Amino acid sequence: MARFHSFERYLIIAGLAVFFVLVIMGSLLAYSWTFDWFTSVTLLMPFFIVVVWALLRCYQRIVDLIERIGLQLDGLQYQEANSWHLAQYTSGRVASLKADFNQVAQTIVDKKREHSQTEAFVFEFVTMLDLPIVIIDPYQHVYFANQACLKTLKLTQIEGVDVRTLGLYQDNTEWKFAERASKTGRYQISNHSFWRAGRSYELLAFFSIEEQLRVNEQQVWQRLIRVINHEVRNSLTPICSMSQSLLQMKAKGQLGEKDDLACDMLQVIEKRALNLLDFVASYSAFSKVGTAQPKQVSSELINQRLKAIYPDLDISCHATVYFSVDIGQLEQALINLIKNAYEAGGQTVPQLKWSLSANTIEVDIIDQGIGIQNPDNLFVPFYTTKQQGAGIGLVISRELIRNQGGHLVVAANSDGLGTRVNVRLPQSRGL
Repeated sequence: MARFHSFERYLIIAGLAVFFVLVIMGSLLAYSWTFDWFTSVTLLMPFFIVVVWALLRCYQRIVDLIERIGLQLDGLQYQEANSWHLAQYTSGRVASLKADFNQVAQTIVDKKREHSQTEAFVFEFVTMLDLPIVIIDPYQHVYFANQACLKTLKLTQIEGVDVRTLGLYQDNTEWKFAERASKTGRYQISNHSFWRAGRSYELLAFFSIEEQLRVNEQQVWQRLIRVINHEVRNSLTPICSMSQSLLQMKAKGQLGEKDDLACDMLQVIEKRALNLLDFVASYSAFSKVGTAQPKQVSSELINQRLKAIYPDLDISCHATVYFSVDIGQLEQALINLIKNAYEAGGQTVPQLKWSLSANTIEVDIIDQGIGIQNPDNLFVPFYTTKQQGAGIGLVISRELIRNQGGHLVVAANSDGLGTRVNVRLPQSRGL
């Protein structure tokens, strides 16, 4: 079956076919008459004219109906709720089609009203929220901002303002505050895209992390104060007790020139005082980690320096790697970690393994000792499970590693015996 891509062409061809059939029928009829051809044509001409006029009229009405339907669809596109383009048809299939158009138009009107009411409610709800919210239009200008946002930005009016003026910028799909926009405090920005009137808008909500930071800071201080309180009390309690005992013994005349008990008490006082001084010195060292001065070094050089301190250390390095670090800080961190590995005990000496993957240098320090006693307090300053130690070595080591742009992770070995300390450092570019 032939396909017609134009309905008008189909109507024209169908009309010509009907006209051609009528011409043949008229010719046969004229042939059967006894009139001559001129008389027959003269008699049939009015009939053919009426037929042609009827066909043309039918064509015009059909095309007009199609145009009216097109206009009605255009009206629906622009959310017009009436169907006056088809108003003249009151019965038949076109009237039924008009009723369908009216039903669709009413549905569109209801949806539009519902959408408008929902949008008005959302905007009113956003206005009432204490959470800073701003809506950005497709041209990167502020379309709407609630009072909480104005209060946060310390402004009275920002609608129509370029977002860059507010210190906002988009990093890939994430929105961030520029560092210079310090007046905004510390916020985490959550964004959501939505369509309105055929255009894409961005809704940004600013969640303050100040409260969470304050909670975390408070927890850190509480844990630190508990440790300091424990250390100071452990030193001051015997000092006070023994000092009072010595004073009482002196008042009673019980102290001689060579009193062994008095000497023992004084030695304990001296020892606890020295421990307290060491504790204060460790606190000072923790607060004075300097800025790294990176230089190009090699794993071989670091291995030689570590071997000089720990001759029996088991070092595994398949190939020499080069990178840029502050060798003094890195060496101090590794010495602290290796010292911890030795102090953890174990039947074998600690291992130090070098590896390179994805431009990252990894140094693993592995021991077969007692393992991790209290993982929650690993990096709490001045917390220690050792009889000797200030509980500051692991914390300082992590800070020294971070100064090199690296990371330090402490975990139990896969077999459950001992500890694995993983140090990750960025490799120098171009090497």
